[in-house]
Amino acid sequence: MGKKKSKADATQAEATTTYETPIETAEPQPETAVATEPAHETEPPKTGKGKRKVAISGVATLLDLAAAYAAHMETEGKSDGTIASYKMELKAAMAELGEETPLADLTPEKVEGFFKSKRVTKLRSGKNKSQLSIDKTRRVLRLALVWAENSGVIAKAPLPEPESAKA
Repeated sequence: MGKKKSKADATQAEATTTYETPIETAEPQPETAVATEPAHETEPPKTGKGKRKVAISGVATLLDLAAAYAAHMETEGKSDGTIASYKMELKAAMAELGEETPLADLTPEKVEGFFKSKRVTKLRSGKNKSQLSIDKTRRVLRLALVWAENSGVIAKAPLPEPESAKA
């Protein structure tokens, strides 16, 4: 009996992540007995050139950005692993910059300070992180901020000038 419950739980979990609704029956159901619900009915309407309007109410904070960007990645069909990885990187930014920090208060200097912070560049042991890890953390915040700009959440992404442009 425990196995059948596990299959039902697995079916429910699968249905939840794939926009499918399990069919309710009195009898135990096979794993494939699900009714599909078109995903396009649950997605927000697109606005020109494939972009979606983003609903971030009130003052947009880093926490709001992280949630909205994760939802965007999900609608774009990114893998669960990618979404989880990006969420972790954005948590690092929220821990360093403050999750309740309004996006309007972010400046290129503050973002650059995060990019150069120990949280981004060092391991807990104090050793240097690999350049690939550093670049990924920086890239994720940069992508989220550029996405916010392109979505109309912020007027301009507060990104520091690239190193080569400073010289």
